Amino acid sequence: MEGRSKPKLPCITKPGKALADFLRRDINPRSHLLELNLLLLAFAIGIQDAVSYPDFQCFASNQTGNTVMLAVGLLDDRASSLMLSVPTILLSLGCFLGGVLAFGQLANLLRATHARWWLLASSLAQTALSAAAAALQHRHPHAATTNATALGKAVLALLALAAGAQVAMVRELKVTDMTTAMATAAWVDICIDPGNLAGVAKNRSRNRRAGFLLALISGSFAGAAAFKGRGSGLALLVSVVVKAVAAALFLVDDEGKGWDCGKDGGVRV
Repeated sequence: MEGRSKPKLPCITKPGKALADFLRRDINPRSHLLELNLLLLAFAIGIQDAVSYPDFQCFASNQTGNTVMLAVGLLDDRASSLMLSVPTILLSLGCFLGGVLAFGQLANLLRATHARWWLLASSLAQTALSAAAAALQHRHPHAATTNATALGKAVLALLALAAGAQVAMVRELKVTDMTTAMATAAWVDICIDPGNLAGVAKNRSRNRRAGFLLALISGSFAGAAAFKGRGSGLALLVSVVVKAVAAALFLVDDEGKGWDCGKDGGVRV
């Protein structure tokens, strides 16, 4: 009939566009789910450093320790008796910084530091690098667990690259209480926090730092136990599984803004 308005048809979003929009949206850095991601990543880093030090006499992610050991290795005549290898330490430091530079600047270039697709892609790349290291150690358990062989150096390089990429990703999220790798600042901040005795619901920063430290310490003990019981290959495999779970969680993390159809988010049919 004339004068009667036509009923509005439902807004239907094309599946491909809906997925693209979903992946482009930013993750909310205050999300509790994101905190779970970071706790898992800290646990995985703890495992990897607990394996890398006994195998290679340096760390994959703890570059403070590596910097000190580099100075000792260069200047102390007892470096050989301490089993410190300057080339190995430089390899770890260089690959770590390379991972930070490559992944950090790429995220800046793409303006995607908080984007779901970038966090997912970066996490999957880190998981793939760690998986490659685990595979090498599983197939070559003797040659790939020492800094005296090319395979061993390859494993360390892969782990350091993955660690650098992880730290760059997390630092650009600006969740400063949970770096997933460096524990010193968290220890200090907990000790000097004037709200240490506040209730659980009243000091989220303290809770984050404590959770991060607990995850890192737990991962270190888990890695050390796996290393002692079954060797490096199993320990790294566990870290790969943990990192894969963390990557998958980026698909369900809360968004920074509300999810709606938007002006161009769907079509009328």
